[in-house]
Amino acid sequence: MKTTGINRTNKWPYLFIAPYFLFYAVFSLFPILFTLYLSFTDWDLFGNNNFVGFYNYVQLFAHDKFFWKSLGNVLLFIACYLPALVLFGMLIASLIESRMIRRKTFFRLSFFSAYMTTPVAIGIIFALLFDWQGGFINNLFVELGWIHEKVNWLGSAAWARWIVILMIFWKNLGYFIMFYTAGMASIDTSIYEAAQIDGASARSVFFRITIPLLKPINLFLVVTSIIGGLQLVEEPMLLYSGWASGTSMTGGPDGSVFTPIWYMFDASFSGSSFKYGKGAAIAYSTFLFIALFSLIGIKWLNRDGDSK
Repeated sequence: MKTTGINRTNKWPYLFIAPYFLFYAVFSLFPILFTLYLSFTDWDLFGNNNFVGFYNYVQLFAHDKFFWKSLGNVLLFIACYLPALVLFGMLIASLIESRMIRRKTFFRLSFFSAYMTTPVAIGIIFALLFDWQGGFINNLFVELGWIHEKVNWLGSAAWARWIVILMIFWKNLGYFIMFYTAGMASIDTSIYEAAQIDGASARSVFFRITIPLLKPINLFLVVTSIIGGLQLVEEPMLLYSGWASGTSMTGGPDGSVFTPIWYMFDASFSGSSFKYGKGAAIAYSTFLFIALFSLIGIKWLNRDGDSK
């Protein structure tokens, strides 16, 4: 009888958490598994649903130059803005946490406000800045005499990549600063005081104390930035939505800002043929690269610990 009473008592927690698992199974787990199944088919909007095995993956990896170009684009973006975010994030955070700055909360919120900006607003802001005819950058450079003719920033493949890199850097700088300021504020001040007593310079303190103690934060920021970078889509897509660049260009000029998720969207929902199977294969292939490069980032940041 006691065992029955205990079982009746213990069943209530499971009943309370059951709705969460039910919603997760219906709205998360099932779409994930169904998408995996779709990646092995040639399913489209018109009813074709033939099982083709690894055909979609073979086409992507062996014959699809657009997939590799989109992957190369995002890796180039990450290689450019991630080191800059780490460097400038640490430097600005150390400046905010120094004794020279009194209103620390004001500066933290000022930098973090950019991260809270929606991708739609970011696309509009940078489109207005780099518009060919009436953009602020062109008008400013002409007034300063730096250029004599307005530059079609969004129409150039090289400039388009740098604009997207600048967009992501501007948006995420405050995010990095917030983590670094929180990490620096949590470091015991007695460590810095001991270093000063021993005669350590500010440079030595920064490189030998601050940076090593921020290693867990660097690990988190690098890995999440790699994941977010490989999933990049909103900012470049909105920048080339049509009204800003003068024409709707999928992937920007010469595909210079094409991303894997943009390619997935274009293959699945754009054009005359809706290739859901191909789009699903692109999604899972991107997931594999996210896992691969995240693992590389973790191994690289933990290389000192592994050597010990």
